[in-house]
Amino acid sequence: MKDMKQLQFFTFVVLMVSVTHLSAQAQIDRKRASTSSPVAEVFLTPSVVTMSSVTNLPRHNMNVTIMHTFGLVSDGVSELFGLDAPANIRFGFDYGITDRLSVGVGRSRYDKLFDFRTKANVLRQTRDDRIPVEIAVKADVGIMTLKNGFDLTDRLSFLTAVLLARKFTESVSVQITPMFSHFNSVFVIPDGQDDVIREENDHFAVGLALRIGLGQRVALLAEYIPVVGKRSDGTRDELAVALNMETGGHVFQLFVKTSQWLTEQHVIARNSEQFLSGDFRFGFNVNRFFGLDRQ
Repeated sequence: MKDMKQLQFFTFVVLMVSVTHLSAQAQIDRKRASTSSPVAEVFLTPSVVTMSSVTNLPRHNMNVTIMHTFGLVSDGVSELFGLDAPANIRFGFDYGITDRLSVGVGRSRYDKLFDFRTKANVLRQTRDDRIPVEIAVKADVGIMTLKNGFDLTDRLSFLTAVLLARKFTESVSVQITPMFSHFNSVFVIPDGQDDVIREENDHFAVGLALRIGLGQRVALLAEYIPVVGKRSDGTRDELAVALNMETGGHVFQLFVKTSQWLTEQHVIARNSEQFLSGDFRFGFNVNRFFGLDRQ
């Protein structure tokens, strides 16, 4: 079993190296042959709500992210509709190595989770529609640091995704994201005298995202991440709706969503909340962009 987990980790590292090489090659090809410029801001920020967007950071730019989600609105007035409940918070940093390649690290409160990620744009949608879609690939590895006696390999979770998007007009963008998550360790949890809740190691999902511009600096966003095929017992599909407001180098986002988790592999594999049952929560994201190019 440990040999299998080590192989999975090695495979993931190889994938990340391959993504970097592919991105660098795409950058060279663009400089040699492309005469049409890519469209700007298919999505305004590198993430839709929780799900990554095809938008990448420009070269030598950094994005500092604060993600904050409160408790369930269905907790009622005694918990101030979730505002009194324990919150999950993620602090993240992403850096653009080139215009097509970025790397990032984040830390979430739940499970004391550190995540390391990379994203590369393989194709850029062009203004003349010679390339009609934007395509990116993403890889993410999570490390749970909660004290529980687990070995390192048992603490690891992974996500791989292919992001396909198109900006139809200045106001409307759509994205489809097939994604695969894997957890090295899963649990069988007793639920009453006879029943148990069984978790699966692997989940496949297809994320859907929509951006509608409401003005020069305001946009409405929605994301839906349905799990396809086998899933852990009790897992629900995540739904989120958000309002983005741009103010200079900041982008503020207010959202309602049906998951306490702030990383995609956890949203896919461990979300137990359902919108129609009132299981949604308020939250906000803050993105602050910094240009670090000395030229």
